[in-house]
This record gives sequence, structure tokens and C-alpha cells, in this order.
Amino acid sequence: MEKYQYIVVGGGSAGMALAARLSRAGKKTLLLEAGREKGNLFNFWHVDMPAAYGYAFLNPAINWKYDGEPEPTLNNRRMYQPRGKVLGGSSSINGMGYLRPHPAVFDAWVEAGADAWSFDDVLPFFKKMETWHGTPSDLRGTDGPVHVIKGPMDCVYYDAFLEAGQQAGFAYSDDLNGEAPEGFGHFQMNIENGVRASTAHAYLKHVVDKNWLTINGHAHVTRVVIEGGKATGVEYIRRGKTQVAHAEAEIILSGGAFNTPQILMLSGVGPEDELAQHGIEVKAALPGVGQNLQDHPILYPKYQSKEKDSPIKYQRLDRKAMVGLRWLFNQTGPGATNYMEGAALLRANEKSPYPDIEFQFCPLVIDHAEGGALQTHGWSNSCGPVAVEGTGWVKLRSANSLDAPRILCNFMSTDYDIDMMHRAFELNREVMSQPAFKALIKDELEPGFHVKSRAEIHEYILEHVAGDYHPVGTCKIGAASDPMAVVDNQLSVFGIENLRIADASVMPVITNANTNSTSIMIGERAADLILTGCN
Repeated sequence: MEKYQYIVVGGGSAGMALAARLSRAGKKTLLLEAGREKGNLFNFWHVDMPAAYGYAFLNPAINWKYDGEPEPTLNNRRMYQPRGKVLGGSSSINGMGYLRPHPAVFDAWVEAGADAWSFDDVLPFFKKMETWHGTPSDLRGTDGPVHVIKGPMDCVYYDAFLEAGQQAGFAYSDDLNGEAPEGFGHFQMNIENGVRASTAHAYLKHVVDKNWLTINGHAHVTRVVIEGGKATGVEYIRRGKTQVAHAEAEIILSGGAFNTPQILMLSGVGPEDELAQHGIEVKAALPGVGQNLQDHPILYPKYQSKEKDSPIKYQRLDRKAMVGLRWLFNQTGPGATNYMEGAALLRANEKSPYPDIEFQFCPLVIDHAEGGALQTHGWSNSCGPVAVEGTGWVKLRSANSLDAPRILCNFMSTDYDIDMMHRAFELNREVMSQPAFKALIKDELEPGFHVKSRAEIHEYILEHVAGDYHPVGTCKIGAASDPMAVVDNQLSVFGIENLRIADASVMPVITNANTNSTSIMIGERAADLILTGCN
């Protein structure tokens, strides 16, 4: 049996940051990652090249590519659920959009029972993790491992997006992660010198002490070993052999909103009826495990342009080769951006406590679920609510850890969520009707200008709404008096000693922005909670 002080299960956005900080503090740490540690000679660029994230999005070698259950309110369509299957987790395959939540989101966390998780409590960890390359601000970090930049916006469509937003009466923000977290502005990216700054890249390069950290890739955890109400080790399969590692201090689950509740239930921690259905002995009855799943529903209206300025021009074979070679040799040029450089955070109405609708602007006509771009000059303005009311769940498919979990998002299941999606699409149309865009728009490819009535728009929503791949909440922070809470404000699992959770699953309320930066923050704060408790 291998022995360590700490075992971190999952080397994703939070887990990699956490394990790196523990190693830096001289704690003997084992990081177990079910996926591979990095790409090979032929596909490493799927992760490292920012413009290649569409390839990572579809590559089963580095992506779990889960499918959800039939969604009852979406004509039983199944939601595609990509998750990183590589060190860095989903930070290694996502679109690199870097947004922090509005400070008022953390007020909602505290109100939900996450005591001591206010904006003032978490800001030091957001700052600690980043190096911001824009206008200096007391709200931004200057020497953290994750580098954050603005893109060059080398396309006239971006100019139209920012101008149209202001023409529609919305503010312009110089820094959506700073003093003005609202309005139209640059969609910041976690990229360092032309390379994706995943947590694997950032923390291995800038933080990890290799003398204290062991990383085992292709290590598929089957369960946490729990004896007498105490987590003592982790059982996992690697290279066809079942192995057990012992933790002298703590075990921290960082498998994300899908796999962390799956591992807990396989270990006997979760809803009693769910465990009984699969013949799993109950170690701690926690009905909230796997519940409270939240994600951002999203639409991708598509527009054809009169002006042929889309990056689709780089799809011509000779140009694509030149883009690839330029990036390969000096990490510059069109391959060094994610092509989603514009964003907007807006309020649905004056009663919204914080911006609750997001636009993500891309100068390509893209198919969200397929990860590719149509051969048409134009743009997509993804829009959707970033505050949701309906919740879904994660359940076991079987007692076999190698079987994918069952996932139901429950999108559009409440009147609030339906109204918010309609409002998001309405605001999209309002911005697209401004003079800056009217000068460019040749046609609305999807849903089409003929789709006008609420009934027609509603049908479009039911057929086309998708998830934005920001699952959270399935092991939420809460008070001990909350029967659905899974961890306390120290991230310790109720009813089990020496077991914590540090990933997006602990968020009690979904953020009003892309969730990756918050997941990394949780990893940073978890490390601080552990190391402070050691002193």
C-alpha cells in the first residue's frame, strides 16, 4: 500500500491547483488523474494551441464525451456533456473564456449557507491564482500561475459587437473581471505566450514542487476507503491492476460536478435509496449528493455577413498549414487565440441583483454541440441566462465505477428559466438590430428572421437550447442544518472524517459567468484551508 499525507482525486481545474499548492508547502501528495497526463507527439496541440479547442472538444482520447439522460422538457433530447480526460481536466479542453462572478453572486452563496464564502473572502484567492496582463487593478492578480489576457480582436465583427452594445444603451467595460463587471467588453482568455494556460500548464510550470508531488495518470478511482466513519485511502485501477493508496492526513475529491458525486456514492456516501438500488453499503446517508445540478442553458443564433472577414478564411488548406506552422515554431499568430474575444454581462431587468444574462461573441458560424465552424463568413452570438432556477441530478448507472454517471440537467423546467431564455434571445435580437450590425448582416441563419412570435421562438428554444458545459452544485456547501448540504464551509464532507471536496460541485448557486476561474479559486482556497489547519 502506497502512503501519502494527502491524496487528491482528479487533476482538473481545482484538483491540479490544490495538489500543486500542497506540494509547494512540502506535503507528500498523490494526485490521481483518470485521464492521461498529456497529449502525444501528434495531438498535444489539441490542448496547447488555443485555436484548436474544437479538436479537443471532440477528441475521445482527452474528453469523456458523456451523454445526458433524455431531457423531459426539451422533447427528450440528450445533452452532450464534454469533460476533460487529461491532466488539467476541463481547463485543458474548454474555450479558455475567463470570467469571474459578480461580487453579488457570493452574497447568494452566503445566503444559501456558504458561510465565509463572501466576495471579500474569496477575492484573495482569485488574485493569487492569476497574472493579469491588462490595466492594473486592486481586484486583479499580478504574479499568479494562470496568465490572463485580452485577445487582439482582429476582425471587424468584434468592433460591431462592442459598438452595437453601446448603441443599444449598454455600458462598455474595460475589464469585466474588475471594477466594472457588467456591460460589453473583451472576453478574457487564460493563455500564456500563445499557449493555453490550463491548470496543468500553469501550476506545473509555476507552482509544483516535484519532490513532494506524485502524479499517476490513467488512475481510475473506484472508491474511497472508509473505515469507522473515517476516510483512510483510495482504491483505484491503473494499468489493469487494482491498487490502494493510504492518506495519513486527508483525501480530497476534485472530480468535478459529475464524477465527485459518482465516487462518493460508489464509496457509500449519498442518498440511501440510490445506494440501495445498486447494492452499496451506506457509510453516510447524505441525500444531497448528486442533487442540485445546475448549468447554464445557451442558444447559438447564427448570422451571415456581407463583409468577408471571418477567421474561416484560415480554413483554406495552405493557410491552415501556415497558421499551424507559425504557432508550432513561435506560438504566435491566428493559432494563439480562441476566437471568442467578445462578451457581455447584462441584466434581464432592473430587478436583477446582478448581471444574469451572458453573451459570448464568436466571429465564426459555429455549431456548439459539434465543435466546428460552418464554411460561411459571419458570427455566432451565444446567449443565455447565467442565473437558473431549475436543478437536475447526477446518479449512478451501476455499481461499476467504469460506467459513466447518469446526468439530467432539467433545462427549461420552470417558468423563470423559460422567461429568462426568451429574454436572452430578445436582447440578442435587440443588439443585432443596431446600426453597427445592420451594416454587416446579410441574413440570420438561425433561427431566421421569420421566427418572430413567442410561440415560434419557444419552439426554437426547445429544439436548440444546449448546456454551456458549466455543471456545478452536486455536493453543495451548506449549514449542518441543511439536509441537502454535502460539505461545510471548510469543504469537509458531513459525517466522514478526513474527507473534503474541492471542485465545482460545492458551489451552492451557479455563478453568473463561466465557471472555470471559480473552480480554480476553490482549489486555491481548499489548499489554504488545509494548510492553515495544519499550523
